[in-house]
Amino acid sequence: MRTAAFLILGLHVIAILTVRPRTKPVLRKMPVGRLVAPFIEFRFALLLLGIFVLTFGILLPIDYLAVQGYEQAHISEEMSQYLVSIFNAASFFGRLSAGYGADKIRRWNMFIIACAVSGVSEFAVWIPATRSAVAIGFSIIFGFASGAFIGLSGALPAQATPVEEIGYRLGVVFLAISISALTMAPIGGAILQSSSWLNVKIFGGVMSILGSLIVLMSRWLYTNKQLIKAF
Repeated sequence: MRTAAFLILGLHVIAILTVRPRTKPVLRKMPVGRLVAPFIEFRFALLLLGIFVLTFGILLPIDYLAVQGYEQAHISEEMSQYLVSIFNAASFFGRLSAGYGADKIRRWNMFIIACAVSGVSEFAVWIPATRSAVAIGFSIIFGFASGAFIGLSGALPAQATPVEEIGYRLGVVFLAISISALTMAPIGGAILQSSSWLNVKIFGGVMSILGSLIVLMSRWLYTNKQLIKAF
């Protein structure tokens, strides 16, 4: 973790010293009404809630892949550490595919489908992953499917936001993600200590499916209650 932290620090220093804005920024005051709008606009508030819930379901398996593989799937300690690397390799191709798919069926549709598939894989593959081959298979399947969450989380609010408010509303979305990301691991650990791996996996799957449904409801409202539409 320290090695990764110093690597990221070094890259950030380079970016801070070299990146410059293309045009001179123009300071604008945003009325209080626009500041609270993302939280009181029902459609956007649903999107915030959906992404907040989805973050639990998507990040929980990532955080516990190695531990679950070692303790329950009986993977060697050395090999279990590679489950996250396998996940990230599959996620790379998942993010590329999600971007391509978003151009074909549009961003919201691609995001919802991929996140729902991630939840299904948690129920169908992670729950029975008590053998090394299944655990590795889950890392690949889940990594590929969940790549859309990483790649498209910012694209959804950008599509449904006035241009002048994109920066602010993106910040609000990532604030929602950060809260889930910070609390996800302790909640998963509390579930594991009080019950079993099965309940941890069920929790992850339920949150992924529930979050997908909430985002689907937001999309339904943004498309004037049309279920079949490129959006």
